[in-house]
Amino acid sequence: MSKPSVAVAMSGGVDSAVAAYLAIRAGNKVTAIHLKMEAGQPEDPVLYECCRMLDIPLIEHECSREFFEKVLYASACEYAAGRTPNPCCQCNKVLKFAELFKAADKLGIGHVMTGHYVNRFCDDGHYYLSKGADSGKDQSYFLYRLTGDELARVSFPLGNLHKEEVRRIAAEAGLPCAVRKDSQDACFQIPGECCGETLRRRCQVPVKKGRFIHNGKVVGRHDGIHRYTLGQRQGLNVALGVPAYIRSISAKNGNIELTTDQNELMSKEFTVKEVSWVHGCLPQLPLTVKVRYRSPGVECDIEEVADGRIVVHPVRELRAVTPGQAAVFYCEDKLLGGGVIENV
Repeated sequence: MSKPSVAVAMSGGVDSAVAAYLAIRAGNKVTAIHLKMEAGQPEDPVLYECCRMLDIPLIEHECSREFFEKVLYASACEYAAGRTPNPCCQCNKVLKFAELFKAADKLGIGHVMTGHYVNRFCDDGHYYLSKGADSGKDQSYFLYRLTGDELARVSFPLGNLHKEEVRRIAAEAGLPCAVRKDSQDACFQIPGECCGETLRRRCQVPVKKGRFIHNGKVVGRHDGIHRYTLGQRQGLNVALGVPAYIRSISAKNGNIELTTDQNELMSKEFTVKEVSWVHGCLPQLPLTVKVRYRSPGVECDIEEVADGRIVVHPVRELRAVTPGQAAVFYCEDKLLGGGVIENV
């Protein structure tokens, strides 16, 4: 009997290498696919050595133009408009998985695997995601836009593992990536530079400078709204005698409103656009919502409105709900979908 063929997305990091290793151990015929997202990206010797040691072919799939247009430039425009995007949520849907499926299709491979810390399961014939066993590494939040049809052809070998277990497996297998450090920032970010500024420079988006306003008075000036986000306190360089926080950002005039009262950062409801449910419609289940990757889930009610938008009513007020960020919905650990926060 021939082994089932799978394509494993490999980046050169320990997670994707161990995903490939576990796929081989499970009896699969593995092909590694490396998405080349940066033009002129140098070869990664660790990636090549891992594939050599695992004795699997490596296919490099060029998608740098798509990465720039669909992820970098799109995110830079969001920052320029006074919003705070989540480039990783955008990238996973419109680039990483789309291009991974495209590359696998060219090879005639139907099933793909990645090194994400998330679990896939089947419920009444429909595929869903649930949170990974390692709560500190769970990546379900970033995958909320994957559909049931897409989930039917992808699996995640690391879903029930913790990071230390993954490193141990890599070390026992002799893989050179076992000691490679995890990336702490977005893959394109320059260390020491805010994400918005990195994107502005790379995409040559115009700067919208303006003023800091508190109680109707100008209290300072800033070098561009793309550098700031709602609720931010650090890096304002404004002396009010008490801590100040960003309450609102105007792309029209560049003004950034400050508040010294954190109660003014709290929201009772917010609108979400571009809503994507795993199986196409609002599930009739008790829902919790996360408005940031590291934020806890909060019970909520949802009101459907026009044009694919919803209004979210959390059971308690949430702090600094930020336009551009993802609102992701769960029922306990089961991922149900999400969308982009539009306004508060």
